[in-house]
This record gives sequence, structure tokens and C-alpha cells, in this order.
Amino acid sequence: MRSLIKGIYFKICSLCMILSVFSHGLPAAAHEHGGDSATEIQMGPSELTINTSIASLIFVLLVVVVLIFHLRSKSTLLSKMTGMMAAMTIAMVSSLLVGTIAGIVLEKLFLPTVIGVTFGMIVGYISGKSLHLLASLDGMLAGLMGGMMGAMLGVMVISDYPTLSIIFMDIVLAVSMLFLYKLIDTEEILNGKNSDSNLQN
Repeated sequence: MRSLIKGIYFKICSLCMILSVFSHGLPAAAHEHGGDSATEIQMGPSELTINTSIASLIFVLLVVVVLIFHLRSKSTLLSKMTGMMAAMTIAMVSSLLVGTIAGIVLEKLFLPTVIGVTFGMIVGYISGKSLHLLASLDGMLAGLMGGMMGAMLGVMVISDYPTLSIIFMDIVLAVSMLFLYKLIDTEEILNGKNSDSNLQN
């Protein structure tokens, strides 16, 4: 239990450090709203938005890789329902963020949709592969839906606080993954106790 608390505390501290790096850019991002939207679209995303997008992509890739390996290491102790929920959460939230970033940077709808859906389905399949085929299917469908919604969101916020939208989605991703990490460890503890009691009986 102490290791679980330390792990969650470490992840919260890491998230706070990442967000503090971007905190100096929040006032500039707030001024991105307004003005002639046609001119803003022609100019493309600002340098702050591009830098935030790159950092967010690195962040989401690291989080997804860590969660997938953590999920695989606990796969034998997780129920089918927990595996489905884990694959769905990882795929949907990560593809939502990737689709949003792609929509903001590319300023189109088709290509960001393809990127978000493809990324989400791949992540969903890999997340559930070590658990069950049903978990893989659930993750793929969740990734498909998240990628489409993310692309639409990204295109909609191009001229309406794009940098803050990316940071907000980073926070949503971090909170969702922290709860998923806690769920996996809690399930491991409960199933470990149940298996020990069955062996004693």
C-alpha cells in the first residue's frame, strides 16, 4: 500500500512539474482569442501552441507506454471487466488528446481524424492484447471514438484558446490515468488476497 501511495505521489509531482513549465505561457495563450478568425487561420498555430503540442505528444506517449507495461505486468491478476475498462480508458483519452492536437496543428478535419482514429485503435489493441480479445476490441472501438471526437474538438478550438485546450486535455489525461493506475493496483491487491485465501482453504 505504501508503494502505491508513493507511486501516485510521484506521478502527481511529475504532472505538476510539467504543468509549471507551461504556466508562464498561459497569459500569452489567453490572448490568442479574438481578432479576425480568417487571418488567424491563415497564419496558422502560434509558436506557443506548436511547442505545447510537441510537449503534450511526448507526455501522452510516455504515459501510454508506462500504463501499457504496467497493465501487462498485472494482467494475470485483473478481471475481464477491469481489463476492458483499462483498455478503453487508455485508448479513448490518449486518442482524444492526439486527435485534438492534430486538429489544432493541421487545421483540417480529415487527416487529424485519420491520425487520431489510427492511433487510438492501435493503442486500444495493444492495451487489451495481453488481457483478452474482448478487451482489445473494446479498446479499439474506444480509440476510434476518441480519435474522431478529438479531431472535431481540435478544429473547433483553432481560434478559441487552442493552447489552453491542449493543456486542459493534458490534465484530463493525467487525472484519468492516475485513477486507472489506482484501479489496477487495487484490483491486484483484492485478487491477491482472494487467491491467498483460496489456497489456505
